[in-house]
Amino acid sequence: MGSDALVIGAGPSGLLAAKEIASKGFSVKILEEHARVGVPSHCAGLISVEGLKRIGVEATGEFVQNEVYGGRIYSPDGQCIEIRDRRPRAHVVDRAALDQRLADKALDAGAELVLGRRAERLTLADGSVIGASGAGWSEEARIVVDAEGPSRRLAAEAGLAGSRRKPLLGVNAEVACEIDTTMVEVWFGAETAPGFYAWVIPTSERLVRVGLAAREGDPTALLDGFIGRRFGSASHSPPRAGQVLVDGPVERTSSSGILLVGDAAGHVKPTTGGGVVLGGLCAIEAGKVTTHALEAGDTSASFLAGYDEAWRRLYGPEFRSMQTLRGLADRVSDERMNRFFDAFTKAGLGEVAAGLVAGGDMDMQDGVIRRALSEPRLMKAAISGLGRLALAELRGLVNL
Repeated sequence: MGSDALVIGAGPSGLLAAKEIASKGFSVKILEEHARVGVPSHCAGLISVEGLKRIGVEATGEFVQNEVYGGRIYSPDGQCIEIRDRRPRAHVVDRAALDQRLADKALDAGAELVLGRRAERLTLADGSVIGASGAGWSEEARIVVDAEGPSRRLAAEAGLAGSRRKPLLGVNAEVACEIDTTMVEVWFGAETAPGFYAWVIPTSERLVRVGLAAREGDPTALLDGFIGRRFGSASHSPPRAGQVLVDGPVERTSSSGILLVGDAAGHVKPTTGGGVVLGGLCAIEAGKVTTHALEAGDTSASFLAGYDEAWRRLYGPEFRSMQTLRGLADRVSDERMNRFFDAFTKAGLGEVAAGLVAGGDMDMQDGVIRRALSEPRLMKAAISGLGRLALAELRGLVNL
């Protein structure tokens, strides 16, 4: 038998799981299909201050490019709601550098990293996963941690991928311009980003990361159009494309000999598509269950189901609330969105929203969603724009 654990994919979730397992003295081999960790990067690169601490990473200039204090949110017809806090709420990061930092921590814990090795298929024996293989190579392990990303090819082999909606298509580019470095921007509207939104994230005083995700249309053409409307003739880098998952966790994230983490498990915020923090936290739980299984000499499906139980107990309410909000957002037309912004502005609810954000959490959103749905003035504005039935359904789904 080869390693104690084989981790497929050197993204944040795979690396955090690998570090957790290796730190307990078990042998861990990480396989990464690309020649460099973190490259290519498809991420918008906005991570909450609290979230980075939660996954055990100190914010340093090694990968932190900027800090932001709030955001400006734009309706389809151009109305703006500005929400600003007194303290930094998020780090703008260089994802390649952050991923390399996480890789260094895993290696320091004793893990081995192999670059340029793509896992093409799982190795099965008596219904249990015992390794993986690819072009000209084969690796066996007592447990496989699948951190392959959104494709879920290997997860499907293990019978864990399940059915899901088609992922959103996302694109990012860097635009050279001068901008307020303390604020991000979010732009809604079917013309801009059908089914999702566009974002503007300042990395420095003269450079911003601009991107969007969409359920339909050509995302590159949509991005070109948005950049032209927002920044005029400003030059920008070639777009980088990737998939954005917003459908929440898959039904099962473990089976005999295998655990799914990160995008492969659907551990991504349905509201924003961000997966570094919640995906990383769930991956740490996967690492803990893996070490228990290795210590017990039991890699059966029933033993590894403790992973599903752990992350659902800790983070299940967060995923459920965000999925509920995503379901409502998917049904809101541009006209209704415009009406909500208009009602919000006329009611002078900026301070209410700022208070919710100041006491809220970018990653653990269940609490702030519930507080917002319990705020009478905010609900009055929401009803005028979104409709009473939609809000009643939302409140019912989160048991308010």
